[in-house]
Amino acid sequence: MCFEAWNGNQDLAIRQIQTGFRLIQAWREEEVDERDERRFVGLESSLTDTVEDELVRVFKRLDVQAISFTSETTPERHALVLSGERALLNRMPQIFTSARDATTYANALVRQTMRFFSEQIPLPIPPPPQVFFPMHGWWGVKIPHVVAIQQRIMTDVLRWKAAFTPLWRELNSQYRNQGQGRDERDRGEEYFLASVSRMHIQILCIGLITICMDNESQFDNYLDDFQDVVDLAEYALSVQNAKSKTPKFTFDSLVVIPLYMVAFKCRDPGIRRKAVRLLLENPRREGVWDSVLGGKMGEWAMCVEEEFMGVDGKVPDWARIHWVALERDREQRRAMLSCEQRVGEFSEEVVVRSKIITW
Repeated sequence: MCFEAWNGNQDLAIRQIQTGFRLIQAWREEEVDERDERRFVGLESSLTDTVEDELVRVFKRLDVQAISFTSETTPERHALVLSGERALLNRMPQIFTSARDATTYANALVRQTMRFFSEQIPLPIPPPPQVFFPMHGWWGVKIPHVVAIQQRIMTDVLRWKAAFTPLWRELNSQYRNQGQGRDERDRGEEYFLASVSRMHIQILCIGLITICMDNESQFDNYLDDFQDVVDLAEYALSVQNAKSKTPKFTFDSLVVIPLYMVAFKCRDPGIRRKAVRLLLENPRREGVWDSVLGGKMGEWAMCVEEEFMGVDGKVPDWARIHWVALERDREQRRAMLSCEQRVGEFSEEVVVRSKIITW
């Protein structure tokens, strides 16, 4: 899976993730006792990590990667989003005492949300070999039971933010007290973990709100959140690059998905360009996601929309694209991108915009 993801073969990498899910699930059903099951979802701690612990953690992280990249939904795709995580979220404290605790609950929220998107949001399936990116179709949902689930998860997100705020304030206060001349990359592991969790929850919150939006202009209400996500991503990348500037590979979703979301959904020119730049200038693979491909896609979307930018520097609602599809030629490292865009302010007619990109 690592080899295929690194070489850009996302389809095969996702199939291998599914195979891994099936194997882990079969093992869980036959071998795992109740105590181990509770440990895997974070309800109990372990003094030592086993190989099984690490495998479960890896595939729980890959679950998010697979769902975010494809609209296909199968039981094994999110088999490790266990029902026990609901119990974990119900035990969320009122105030987090460590960044590691905040990260545990943030990760559970991410997995619950991605499972919700995969199982509950109806999406059309394009003709092969095209692939829709599901995040471009999570909107305008009015189905009562779906909205009810969304509201329940949003309640958990707000609880997480309330529990996280005192910890975040304390970590920033500690950094300021250590002196303004200190390298901002040297804030310690606690600050790094907290920053990444905050970034993921910010973009998760926007994703959850997206499903009930009925037009793209509503994203303009979240410019401060987009700015926060980009600033946190820049900090996370500075920490990573201080260790090594060579291209990175990781199972974790760190910055690529958040920056990709900003590149497509934020229409502030400065914030958007910074998100695209960070993706392009920091080549990395996070699971099945490629930062350079994501940056090229965001750059294309920006150009398509900004053809119609007004003198006020805003992209009009009718010019904002939707239903982004990708048809990839992995051997040539090029892809055909396409999207729908309305023809004008006073027409509901749409045209398909397309372009071949290379990376």
